[in-house]
Amino acid sequence: MDNPRRNREITVNGWRIEPIGEWSAAPPEMVEDAIKRVVQAIESAADRPYHRSRHALTYMTQIPVGTGRAQELYIKTFHPARGLAAIKQMVRGDRVHNVLRITADLHRAGFATAPVLLKGVHAASGRIMLTSSRAEGVSLPEFIACGQGSLARKRVLLRQLGSEVARLHRTGLVHGDMTPYNVFVVQGEPPRFIFLDHDRTRPGFPAGRRYRQLRNLVQLGRFDLPGVSNADRLRVFNAYAAGLDRVHRRAMARRVARMLARRRRRDAK
Repeated sequence: MDNPRRNREITVNGWRIEPIGEWSAAPPEMVEDAIKRVVQAIESAADRPYHRSRHALTYMTQIPVGTGRAQELYIKTFHPARGLAAIKQMVRGDRVHNVLRITADLHRAGFATAPVLLKGVHAASGRIMLTSSRAEGVSLPEFIACGQGSLARKRVLLRQLGSEVARLHRTGLVHGDMTPYNVFVVQGEPPRFIFLDHDRTRPGFPAGRRYRQLRNLVQLGRFDLPGVSNADRLRVFNAYAAGLDRVHRRAMARRVARMLARRRRRDAK
């Protein structure tokens, strides 16, 4: 391992990695050990990622944080941008830059996020990387599957989810991939929600904004989850519509229900 530069950028096996967020002030030896583990996780499971998408590969590792305790880290490596995506990247900045910018916007608006700890680039391949700690709570499907509370409590939770998505959209942001697995629930009264995976979250520009906002509801509703009925989905839609546009809330809820029905028919083919 090379010696850290003044900005604490560290080079390991072709990866240039820099601690950010809470790790920017962490002890150097702890950061260096974590970076070694991150690079090892990428290389040892190169063809067996924790999750695979069209844009990125995600790996998982752990670092010790005390006697018998470990901290889970999620490492997302993004494929180099090509063609039109490369042109957009020159204008907007890369996906890592977008995550950091959106995360700052979310914090200012009072939303919690998964702590972002490392960013890096692989000199030879052009891949870029972002490492985050595991968010609080559990995913929405896991929370519902565990049967947390009564039927009435589940319905309250789903209405609160719709209201929270509306609050996100009122800040001017639209999530890039709002599946139930990218929503974590933190126990409490009321429970809190954490939206994950912000490399494609963008400001909702006026042209087509309403469609992209409603598409977030379709992304949430298109998955078949045990314990979630069509009536439950409608509760989310109604709470969302009431939180975003009370005047047109019924028409909005009907529109997203139609959008969801079309998407589920396509998925069934």
